[in-house]
Amino acid sequence: MHKTLVVTLIISLILPIVSQAQNILLNSSFEIWLDSLGIQMPFAWFTSEATDSGSATRTTNAHSGLFAIKLTGSDTSAFATTISIVSPQTYYYFSGWCKTQSFAAGAFIITWLKLSQQPAGTPTIIPIYYSNTYRNYNAVLQAPDSAIFVNVTVGTLPYLTIYVDDVTLSDTALTGIEEQPEIKNKEMIGLNISPTPCQNYTFIRYNTSELSQISLSLYDIRGRLIKELISKIKHPQNGIYLLDTKNLKSGIYFVQLKTKHKTINKKLIIQK
Repeated sequence: MHKTLVVTLIISLILPIVSQAQNILLNSSFEIWLDSLGIQMPFAWFTSEATDSGSATRTTNAHSGLFAIKLTGSDTSAFATTISIVSPQTYYYFSGWCKTQSFAAGAFIITWLKLSQQPAGTPTIIPIYYSNTYRNYNAVLQAPDSAIFVNVTVGTLPYLTIYVDDVTLSDTALTGIEEQPEIKNKEMIGLNISPTPCQNYTFIRYNTSELSQISLSLYDIRGRLIKELISKIKHPQNGIYLLDTKNLKSGIYFVQLKTKHKTINKKLIIQK
């Protein structure tokens, strides 16, 4: 298992990563499968199929695309695991889709690793529960300051089955919207969000040196507009907006303050 993970890491180092890509996990939708010495495995992933035939197989019962992976435990756990390079102290958004007929069938395990392959910080365990259709599991994670790699594993409990698809880990520093510093030249604008991370609400404080029209908007990690909070109205130089986040999923968002001359983005983390 260790040798295969090292090979997978080398492949991920050699393959070019598009600078604007958000997801750092290769073959995250399990669309590419390789046949090595009679064992089928998803590219860039190592699975329990190497030692337990039939435990990790390709299936067309997918959440998206053509294929997904079906994990079926026997007297031991069935699993699929991959590894990637990370940036220390960077926030990442994890997302995975599963379905299972069992009440508690397994879990995602995200482990940060040092250069020596020793664990860095505490692993994150996300249990997988019963769902007749594909269900999303997500979390906002921060890489420890000593982390160089991340190991993402999904596994079953013995004798249970889960279907897994679209397992991603998004580097928020590589998104289409980037957090920008406050620009202090002709027009000074400021934007502050507190608390963040938040659960049910957060306060957005803004100010501008010009009494011009402003807009305040909320975007998701992919740059899609979620909600216009304040739309092109004249405001005093300082303002406070209470944002209700109870109906928003956990994840990385961006608040954008826009005036006639300047635009500023700030990161908002929702963690439930």
